[in-house]
Amino acid sequence: MEGKRLIDVLADKHKDWHNMAKSFGCNNEDAHELVQEMYIRITKYVEDKDKIMYNNKEVNTYYVYVTLRNLYLSGFHLSLRKKHITINDSIDFEYLTIDSDKENSFNNLVDKIDNLVSSWYWYDKKIWDIHFYNKMSMRQIAKATKISLSSIFNTLSNGKEEIREKTIKDYKEYSKTK
Repeated sequence: MEGKRLIDVLADKHKDWHNMAKSFGCNNEDAHELVQEMYIRITKYVEDKDKIMYNNKEVNTYYVYVTLRNLYLSGFHLSLRKKHITINDSIDFEYLTIDSDKENSFNNLVDKIDNLVSSWYWYDKKIWDIHFYNKMSMRQIAKATKISLSSIFNTLSNGKEEIREKTIKDYKEYSKTK
């Protein structure tokens, strides 16, 4: 990444990000908007560039995936549906409505959960990621990995409980903005 800005390194894989966004079920336009917002968020909010890079040349695709997924799950692409108000008989004015307080508190909550999960033991983190990001049920995970269903259940239950305990304040803050 020496000599290149982070945005340029990210843009080198633009097609991959666009396809990733489309895999969530977005149309081309919504996928494009998600990717553009991902660029903005990563360049604006990621202070430690090493967090987004595996090494000097390779982008942490998982981090980008999580950012895109969070934007998608928060309905960012739906909030961009333009609303029209008529100023006079021949002019339409387009505007966007974005509740920045709600969006910021949601992002704070998701970031806190992601940071908490990333600090877990590798096994717990892997089970969590498979279940929540790959959308596999506990039974599917047990069948695919030959890990007992009770072990998977206990791992996820303990993880959920820890997240509840450590993010209750952030969740209440987010709930106030709804």
